[in-house]
Amino acid sequence: MKFILCAALVAMTGVAGAAVNRCVDAEGHVLLTDVDCPQGSRAEDDNIERVPAAMTTSVASAPAPRSRWADLPRAQARKTVGTDVATLQAARQSLTMEDELRKQRRLVSAR
Repeated sequence: MKFILCAALVAMTGVAGAAVNRCVDAEGHVLLTDVDCPQGSRAEDDNIERVPAAMTTSVASAPAPRSRWADLPRAQARKTVGTDVATLQAARQSLTMEDELRKQRRLVSAR
C-alpha cells in the first residue's frame, strides 16, 4: 500500500513542470525564470528542457508590495519573571510546613 502511494506521488511530481526562460539584461547578467523576461532584457532560447515545478523559483522584477499591517505597532512582548533564590527558598519552606500540617492532621484523624 505504501509503495503504491509513493509511486503515485512520484508520478504526479513528474507531470508538474514549468518552462524555463533565460533572460539576459544589457550588462550580461543571466536570469532563469518561469515567467516572462522583465523589461530591458532579452529572452534567449538554449533549448532548456522542462524542469519540475519544485526546482523552479519565481523571481519578481519589482519589489513585493508592503502589507498595510506592516507599520502598525506591535504588542509588547511579556517579560519573563525571574525568581531569585530567596523566593524559591521561602516557597519551599512554606510547602514543607503545609506538608507537616497535613501529616499531623492525618495522624490525629486516624486516632
